[in-house]
Amino acid sequence: MKIAINTTSAVAGGGVTYIKNLLVYLSKLDTPHHYLILTTHAGKEIFSFPHPRFTFMSFQLPSKGPLLRLCWEQIYLPLFLKRNNVHILFSPANVCPLFAKSSNVVMIQNIEPFSNRVSGNRSFVQRVRLKFLKLLTTASIQKAQTTIFPSTKARTDIEKSGIRVKHAEVVYHGINKEIFHPIRGDDKMLLFKKKHQLGTFILFVSNIQRYKNFFELINAFVLLRDKIDNSIQLVFAGTCFDREYYYEMKSFIMRERYENRILFLGSIPYEELSYLYSACKLFVYPSTCESFGMTLVEAMACGAPVLASDREPMPEICADAALYFDPMNPVAIADMIMKALKNPDLVSALARNSLKRATDFSWENTARDTLKIFTRIS
Repeated sequence: MKIAINTTSAVAGGGVTYIKNLLVYLSKLDTPHHYLILTTHAGKEIFSFPHPRFTFMSFQLPSKGPLLRLCWEQIYLPLFLKRNNVHILFSPANVCPLFAKSSNVVMIQNIEPFSNRVSGNRSFVQRVRLKFLKLLTTASIQKAQTTIFPSTKARTDIEKSGIRVKHAEVVYHGINKEIFHPIRGDDKMLLFKKKHQLGTFILFVSNIQRYKNFFELINAFVLLRDKIDNSIQLVFAGTCFDREYYYEMKSFIMRERYENRILFLGSIPYEELSYLYSACKLFVYPSTCESFGMTLVEAMACGAPVLASDREPMPEICADAALYFDPMNPVAIADMIMKALKNPDLVSALARNSLKRATDFSWENTARDTLKIFTRIS
């Protein structure tokens, strides 16, 4: 069986993490299937590896912008699939070609278009983009033989919106245990902290977007002025996808004179994230809209004590390994942070629970369950 996987939409964050690990662990399964990995020139550098059953093919047009990628997916891709006798196309970013004759499996990575509260915070252009993505996602789900959801919450949100799903499967993402594990005080850790001028810190790892609720966490941290140790830092790591939002936060931080205590590290190499997770005092996750929450699992695998938004799927993913708060209430976030910082035994218990919960997530299982879906519809 020939299976094509369209990775052209994976540009940063959890989407890239998912594709990289899925491909590696699919390659470890003993099957006769051949995989065509469709990607951009940049993506080929990130994803490709030598393997007799994997062919990596790069295309220039999808990297030129969302509109050109859409045209490529809907017009060129169906012709490519037919010409290459592809049996199944896997589209792991919401949208599949609507006129392809091959069988389609689509995964819903982005549920933001189905959250009315989130889209209300956006500019006119962004709201139009989200409405268009919602239409394409809806059509893709109706076209696909199977739709994969990375959490029960993602599936529920789609089904509540009235979309008919032919066949739904929940397949959790995994964790790379070779990278994400506790690191305690080795030389590389000390050099990493020195490089980024880190002392005792609270951490949030995420790309900068409004629905991630950075501002609410910053407000909560400022509310803790003189209530917690004034040497504690609030540290963010991730790529900025909303410059206007970033500048709003920076202006607020300057007005509060917190420039030395609230740090934006930008994008950190994937292999170095374990140093951040292992070194943080608390990992705080205030997001309001997620399909899974990859950095939550990474943090738990490193033994980070987790405080998380009470919005699903965070309780689904963390279970009893986290304390939960209302992500829209900075006072509630501040109270939860202070409660944890004042109770070392609680922090230790959260760290133990994190390590235990992280064992439930495995890229081996993700790859195996995904391949079962491909095999069933072939």
